[in-house]
Amino acid sequence: MAGICLSPENEALAKVYYYEKRKENLSLLEDIYAELGLTLNYSRKSLIELEEVYFSFFQQNKFRDFQITVKELEECMSIYFGEVITIHLEDAKWLVKEYSFTEGAYVMGLQCGRTTTYFSNFFEEHYMTVRDASEQKIYQLYKRYEKKGKKMGPN
Repeated sequence: MAGICLSPENEALAKVYYYEKRKENLSLLEDIYAELGLTLNYSRKSLIELEEVYFSFFQQNKFRDFQITVKELEECMSIYFGEVITIHLEDAKWLVKEYSFTEGAYVMGLQCGRTTTYFSNFFEEHYMTVRDASEQKIYQLYKRYEKKGKKMGPN
């Protein structure tokens, strides 16, 4: 999902591609949650549960059961994280921009306030950076974004 090679006049196609990719990832995550008897509710606090689900996949060796790789799950988590941000922070939005190092390639990112972060996998090898879900690193990352942006309502 990093850059997509398109001719420069196809920025609109890149936006459609990334929109569809986000929807695919969210659908896959919703299917996983449904299988686990859980619901994605896009609340801020749901990011804590997201991290718990992630680590449960390692602890209970669920990757094979769900026929998903660590990277695929992390990409789904990245998109869900972005959706939570865009729902709850007034000035947060998804962006698609031409990649400055490759002509005709585009990247997706999140803009929040004056900060923009381009990514393909926000949580790449997350298991290597955190001991377990109790650290709530994903929720803490959300709180950092919250400081940069304006909140929209409770939840």
